[in-house]
Amino acid sequence: MTPVNKPIIGITCGEVYNKNEPWVSVVIGQSQTYIQSILDAGGIPLLLPLTDDEATLQQLIAMIDGLYLAGGNDLHPSLYGQKPESTTVDFSILRDSTEQVLLTLALEAGKPILGICRGMQLLNVHFGGDLIQDIPSARPDALDHDVSNKMKTLVDTSHTLHIETQSLFASIVGPEQLGANAHHHQAMDKLGKGIVATAWTSDDIIEAIELHDYPFAIGVQAHPESLTKVEPRWQKLFDAFVEASRQS
Repeated sequence: MTPVNKPIIGITCGEVYNKNEPWVSVVIGQSQTYIQSILDAGGIPLLLPLTDDEATLQQLIAMIDGLYLAGGNDLHPSLYGQKPESTTVDFSILRDSTEQVLLTLALEAGKPILGICRGMQLLNVHFGGDLIQDIPSARPDALDHDVSNKMKTLVDTSHTLHIETQSLFASIVGPEQLGANAHHHQAMDKLGKGIVATAWTSDDIIEAIELHDYPFAIGVQAHPESLTKVEPRWQKLFDAFVEASRQS
């Protein structure tokens, strides 16, 4: 059998606690949907541990071809110069610090980067942007951006994204409106230096960003890794990410 040189995609992990059995060790991992999205695109997913050991993170970045900043809990607001509001209660200092180092190293190495939900928010904050800590509180007239959670489904496409036609994002998924799910209570506010908004919902909440003058750094607020079977255009995003990682 001829060996196939598949790109290795590093996927960031979260901390999962067993609330029913608090004595059980914390689980460091990620949802199968993230893993499958990379497998389906022809890449090899590698789950990245949480650690403060920068030497370990440097070696991991050297091993991977692309960095996949997965979704999860909130970023601690201190990362963007704010104090936690009453709605910002689910955060992980260890995950924040791990991902900040991984993102810095990936950018220095020119690695392709894809950020999903929390990952998109981290990309913006990394370049000096900030967040709306709670959409319902700050934008009471906005759409319900947590509606998919309330429906208890991953494959809801009730939100419609309006895409900037002259963007890398549009060149990948197409410029037409795109259905998306909605699992977030936070959103982009001020954009970081070099960060460009590339998709919005009808209430002007930013749903996609990219880093200007960088080969491939895209963030999306939705969870497209769960939507590739119901909206095939989303699969093109993962295909493009894995192909960019292969070329890098």
